[in-house]
Amino acid sequence: MDKEKFIAQMGTHPPVSVGLAAYLRYVMLEEHYRSKDRIYPAQSELNTLSLLFKGSARLYLEQHETKEEITMMFYLEEGFLVTEREMEICGNSKFAIEFLEDTTLYLIPDKHIGNLYKLFPEFHLIQANLNRMMKTKMFSHQLKQSRLDAEGRYEQFLKDYPKIALVCEQKKIASFLGIDPKTLSRIRGKFLK
Repeated sequence: MDKEKFIAQMGTHPPVSVGLAAYLRYVMLEEHYRSKDRIYPAQSELNTLSLLFKGSARLYLEQHETKEEITMMFYLEEGFLVTEREMEICGNSKFAIEFLEDTTLYLIPDKHIGNLYKLFPEFHLIQANLNRMMKTKMFSHQLKQSRLDAEGRYEQFLKDYPKIALVCEQKKIASFLGIDPKTLSRIRGKFLK
């Protein structure tokens, strides 16, 4: 387990103290998921300190009645799966994560989160920075959705997520881009020429 990458991904402003780094190394767990595995954050140990060390994943909203899936976000290697387990957007839906390839996660179990806040004064700032990074990613995506046409969104997607384009089904990418799968197929045809 490469625990140092986890600590490095927490950022340098503020720096991770020697004590916090030692604590994280001691309590960190490693979990493995296979391609196409799905989990529901509300029923898992995932929290804001879950690092996708190897692999990729997508966060999606699953509609209860229709089972429709709306892709909300993609996660790449060495990024935190910043997600709130209890967050609800629509009453008849729930968040889920699908692993797009064989994946390794590093995480800090929930029972230690309270200690991190109590024992390490810098932790709340580190957590705030991780949340800010996630919000920046979401707002940036929303801005692209509102400013770019379908071709522009796909072109930007290829720049931002070249690996995802190779491992994810097109209908899930279309959902993320807010376009019809047939439209995405036509756009992809243009890009392949």
